[in-house]
Amino acid sequence: MTQVSINNPAGISGLQRNYYSVNASLARRSSTYSGTPISSTNSADRDAWLKGLALPIKMFNFWGSSIGFNQYTNVNYKYTGKPYVEGAYNSLDATCDGNGGLNDFYWTNSIVVNKHVSFGVKASYIGGSINQNTTIDNPSSSTTLVTKQQDYYSGFKLEYGAIFSTNLGRKMEVSPGTIFSPEVQLNAERTLNILENNVAIIADKFISNRTEYIPLSYGAGITVVHNKRTTVSADYKYEYWGDLNVVNNGWRYVNSDRFTAGIQHAWFAKAWGGQVYEKRFLQAGVISNRSYLQVKGQQISGLAFTFGYGGSYKDKLLYTIATEFGSHGTTTNGLIKENYFQITLGLSYRDFLYTRGRRYD
Repeated sequence: MTQVSINNPAGISGLQRNYYSVNASLARRSSTYSGTPISSTNSADRDAWLKGLALPIKMFNFWGSSIGFNQYTNVNYKYTGKPYVEGAYNSLDATCDGNGGLNDFYWTNSIVVNKHVSFGVKASYIGGSINQNTTIDNPSSSTTLVTKQQDYYSGFKLEYGAIFSTNLGRKMEVSPGTIFSPEVQLNAERTLNILENNVAIIADKFISNRTEYIPLSYGAGITVVHNKRTTVSADYKYEYWGDLNVVNNGWRYVNSDRFTAGIQHAWFAKAWGGQVYEKRFLQAGVISNRSYLQVKGQQISGLAFTFGYGGSYKDKLLYTIATEFGSHGTTTNGLIKENYFQITLGLSYRDFLYTRGRRYD
């Protein structure tokens, strides 16, 4: 195994001994929107971001480890409206935009119990900020009022995983696995800035300190490898957002789930004194999810398809180009539907550690 899956923390134990790599991935997404609130001026959007970095390593036969970070949530929106403001006789033009998100800084460790069973633990620090800016223009008084609200989140998260592997005949290996993560508490602090015609009225005022939650979740999956070349896998994850009892005007949290399935075919070569590695590979997959948001009685769901190609440059540099196209949401009850196309570039530098002048296999 020369690639690392982040779906199960026990999976790092499948790396070859003395293997290490440095992995980075970047993504670019283009979206188009449809629905009653959408017009020709707000029907498209583009975004680009760094998805994550990772440094997996396996020093011993019984232990593998990885440190890094992944994007946990991403916030990027902008909309306009005409709200009524206290003290004003008419509705005023307002623009609201949001940005930011949370990152998952993690350390994963995996232990090989025997040739069939591995266990893993992923310890994460979840942190970041979500920012919302509201601009209100009042032409009658030549006044522009800008409100900047910042929410800072921080907390620790644990995820446990297990994988069982066995052979079905000479050419087929089957590996079912499971993951579990208990409920997580996030400390949330809110600050506020208000500017009138670019003059600060309120500056960095502390507003509140509260607790938010990431719910208990569990998942299960299975991977089947035929002839060490063709891999078929499927994963299912369920999250208990509905148990948090978060309800607001027109929306609420509900339990969510996500199903993914994919297939990969790889071509192999040898390097590093006889080590076998993936020279190139093709991938295809499907993603189906129901999110934790229910708006106007509609649970927001999505469906996407993925295709990818990867290869190596001078044996040590691995590149992956993955495309994803799909949709989120619905136009029912005046809601908005997103159709998107995303391309992700992954780069990995990989090698084997030296020990006393020789490389181990």
